[in-house]
Amino acid sequence: MIKKTILILFLSIITINAQQFNRAQLDSLYNLYTYLRGVNTSVSIQKEIETDPAYQKCGFGLAGEIRANMSSFSIEQQNVLLKILQRPTLPLSIVSPDGFFRIHYTDTGTDAIGYDINLFAQALDSSYNFEVNYLGYPPPPTDGTEGGDGKYDIYVRNLVYYYGQTTSETKVGATSWTSYIEVDNDFGAGFYTHGIDAARVTVAHEFHHAIQIGNYAPLNSGSAIRLDDLFFYEITSTSMEEFVFNTINDYYAYMPDYFRNPARSFPLNNGYNLTIWNIFMKDIFDYGIIKKQWEMMPTKRALEAINQSIFERDSNFGNELNTFGIWTYFTNSRSIPGLYFKEAANYPLITPTSSTNFIGSTQYDMTVGPTANYFFEVNLPFSDGVFYSIITNSDFIKADINPSQMLDFSLSIFDDGTGSKVLNNKYSITFSRDNQTFWNNTGILNNIVVYGDSNSTIPDIENEIFAYPLPYRYSQDYGRGIAISFETNSTSNEIYFNVYSTSLNLKYADKISGLRHFTKNSKNYSEFYWNALDKDKNKLASGVYVFFIKIDSEIKKGKLVIFND
Repeated sequence: MIKKTILILFLSIITINAQQFNRAQLDSLYNLYTYLRGVNTSVSIQKEIETDPAYQKCGFGLAGEIRANMSSFSIEQQNVLLKILQRPTLPLSIVSPDGFFRIHYTDTGTDAIGYDINLFAQALDSSYNFEVNYLGYPPPPTDGTEGGDGKYDIYVRNLVYYYGQTTSETKVGATSWTSYIEVDNDFGAGFYTHGIDAARVTVAHEFHHAIQIGNYAPLNSGSAIRLDDLFFYEITSTSMEEFVFNTINDYYAYMPDYFRNPARSFPLNNGYNLTIWNIFMKDIFDYGIIKKQWEMMPTKRALEAINQSIFERDSNFGNELNTFGIWTYFTNSRSIPGLYFKEAANYPLITPTSSTNFIGSTQYDMTVGPTANYFFEVNLPFSDGVFYSIITNSDFIKADINPSQMLDFSLSIFDDGTGSKVLNNKYSITFSRDNQTFWNNTGILNNIVVYGDSNSTIPDIENEIFAYPLPYRYSQDYGRGIAISFETNSTSNEIYFNVYSTSLNLKYADKISGLRHFTKNSKNYSEFYWNALDKDKNKLASGVYVFFIKIDSEIKKGKLVIFND
């Protein structure tokens, strides 16, 4: 009987070295892959697959695991697997309008294409033009005359459970493999997205897999994929769906898994569920930072590449991962138009990693995985509301060695003002951990960011300039107004400060003096407070506002949200 452990195996293959697979694990791997490719049937596997849409997404990683272990399977199993993995043959073909692809298909039988072949060809060219011509990734290498000519080959056929699969074939360079792509022929019942829209996001996804193994395969390796970093292959390919076809949103189907488990180490995710990490990277920096990470992938592990690329942008992984936690908090009913994720209203709410009722000054001992965010929810008494602490560990070294290990920390909450971080005029906290290097902590009280783990009391919301609290509510002002902090090497104590509505109507303009100067993460910052009143000393209407700071010859720009409730 095939048990649930077969399906758990798929999500855990990234933590098991190929040489360590025993016979039972190999059999489970064989049974799962052959089921997903329609070769065998199993009611128990079917039931498990129906509860997790990730199994239907992409065969790239599982096929890579099969290839890496091929010699360990029995001869009978090898014969079946090699047949599945061999290049298909289909009777009809067309070339895409821009000439980049040859599309192989049929209009009869179980493999008959169920959507417009011409729209499909256009989607392929759109993916190529965006990922290669706009983002600057090198195209995958030619396969010579395989498939009839040197164009990249796409095969449209009934994949049963998969949206698509990119299969590596021949190593043609130190970090370069040829490949071909298979795409499902109709995306019928059981798929989250259907028809031509499903085909569009699939080609955006799979074509980047072709780019990955075509240019960034592990150096000095007999494999096109570094299986320990499979999560990063899938994060990138799934984010390409959103970048190329941003109105389709098939990635919504996989997000709940991450939002239920944010304290799980990055490598233990399937990658589809973490598409928003690359969306966050693009929004905070630009598309180029993701490409830079891939350029490091032949010689570096994925987390090391992420850490290095962020460091080169004058930040660090811990700060960005903690800020990512703030972004993932402000979703769904907590989303704020104009801030954080553009599609945040459509995302799930984060599930607290743990939750407790405050009963007096208490120390809470907890654990979190390396490269993960722990969301600790504290229900305060009476009308004091709800406090969230986002505890971040960014130890990518430990995550690479053993992503399943858990790291200790404690959070003490006080109602007598003795904590090191102040929440308001009543509550404070102290965050304790063994090594500061890989830890960050942010506090959110009643949906307002009230502190960050840094040398100032303000969390990093943007790279150079940020406001606190964010959003700002007049009803919860603590007598200070809005603190605004920005990076500058100027030592001037005076600035010119202008605030505009999003329609660029001037709401406030004045010279402000008495700045506070401080250093954080080896950078120089200045800070001042604004009372959040307009030029006539009236409260502003609820909304998003843009502000400009002129200090000496520098101009800084930032954004804030005000709620007049």
